[in-house]
Amino acid sequence: MGRRARSRPDRPAAPREAAGARRGRGRRPPRERLGRESPGSVFGGPPIAVTCECGEKHDVRYGDVWTCERCGRRWDTNQIPPEDYDAIRRTQLRFRVLPVVLGVLVLALAIFFSLTGNVFNVFLLLPVALLGWFVFLRPVHRRRYRQAIADLPRWELHPE
Repeated sequence: MGRRARSRPDRPAAPREAAGARRGRGRRPPRERLGRESPGSVFGGPPIAVTCECGEKHDVRYGDVWTCERCGRRWDTNQIPPEDYDAIRRTQLRFRVLPVVLGVLVLALAIFFSLTGNVFNVFLLLPVALLGWFVFLRPVHRRRYRQAIADLPRWELHPE
């Protein structure tokens, strides 16, 4: 309720909202999913690619059961040991940290330069940061990620 509404005696006061729900701090609306992103895909781990013996291929979440539409075989991802899948999830999250940290660092420097009046430095910072990421850091980061993924276990699932 704004100042104008508080000073009007003819309108009854609005009921007090629940604690924590004031000033836009209430329950968040559900987050909009982008593209083919599914719930829990950020911290839940990567999907498991299951290829049926008939040739049908489908991405399945860990713990789900998939039934092939062509032949009717049922594939259960619970056959994968939880500690093995958790190792994959931890590896994936570990390699997501560097790009996020670099982005936050560049954003913090851009804000700092803007607030101190060095706007020209922002125009130098962004191309240098992008060049450093795409030419130097990203290829090394991808190579190390591929090597870490290659060292992880693979499974052969069997239909039920």
